Amino acid sequence: MPIITISRGSMSGGQALAECVATSLSVPCVGREIVVEAAAKIGVSQDLLRAKLETSPGLWDRLTLERRTYVTAVQAALAEAAAQGSVVYHGHAGHLLLRGLPAVLRVRLIAPLPMRRQAVVERQALSADAAEEYIQHVDEDRVRWTKFVYGADLRDPQLYDLVISLEAMSLQSACRVVVEAARQPEYEITPEVRKRLADFVLACRVRLALASDPASRSLDLDIQATDGAVVIAGVQPQSTMLARTGARVEGEVRAVAEAVPGVRSLEIRSPLL
Repeated sequence: MPIITISRGSMSGGQALAECVATSLSVPCVGREIVVEAAAKIGVSQDLLRAKLETSPGLWDRLTLERRTYVTAVQAALAEAAAQGSVVYHGHAGHLLLRGLPAVLRVRLIAPLPMRRQAVVERQALSADAAEEYIQHVDEDRVRWTKFVYGADLRDPQLYDLVISLEAMSLQSACRVVVEAARQPEYEITPEVRKRLADFVLACRVRLALASDPASRSLDLDIQATDGAVVIAGVQPQSTMLARTGARVEGEVRAVAEAVPGVRSLEIRSPLL
């Protein structure tokens, strides 16, 4: 069984689909739990973390260190869940947080506007017009945020293995389609996939440790891990580190990274200044 991520617009039935698929496959279903775990890792409230992840940036905003740390924490928490084996995730940008990993079935669920509008009316006691405005606002926020953080268009079908519309298909039929796809050999969790997952988890742990430490959180780094061997590369913007020598920066990065459980060796390949 694979790791399944379900992306959807607001009030499109994504959680219901995730729960149906997870029940059918007898695997865990996670969503909000990932945010709770991520918030605990970096010592902030889950409400603050969710707000930072779900509120789109302003026109002139940049990806601040704070927001980058929050995204890194969510990625690390999701990686830990995925490394346990098969899981269905219906939360924040799972298909992008796990981008590049094998055996990840990436699903996009689309629901017709009347169905979504009715769900908002019933859940939030809004008028039909207000419900439609709410849906439009949330969807636009998600599109902007995804473009802002990941450089990707959330609506691009190439980001997904399956795009399912509920225009004519029932949620139950959609569930059966996803379950059948999940049973295909391309999505089997093989020993090689488990190894790739373990490497990804370790890289995420190191990335989060560096993003959380005051001495290294401003560094823009690429981190790769293979069987406990970690390679760090990147260039730090000069404006925030002019008073530091390259040797000192490297020493700080090395100290933080080597303290992460599972790191057996560390190589820094490019100057950090």
